[in-house]
Amino acid sequence: MRTPEEKLLNPRPGSKIAAAKEFGIDLTLLIENIRLTPQERVDNLQGAMRSLNIIRKGRGKVEKSES
Repeated sequence: MRTPEEKLLNPRPGSKIAAAKEFGIDLTLLIENIRLTPQERVDNLQGAMRSLNIIRKGRGKVEKSES
């Protein structure tokens, strides 16, 4: 039985994974994520959320000063 990583690296012709690859989906990003532990995935997501909140707060300050 093939591992999920093997399936993503070498999708079977006609499979949904192959269709996604042909459509332009970057499957290497999925491979990188499945190599992480669940805790590492949570940590990455929380970091992204912190960054987004910083960006949102910064935009709010710019919008208020422009008005």
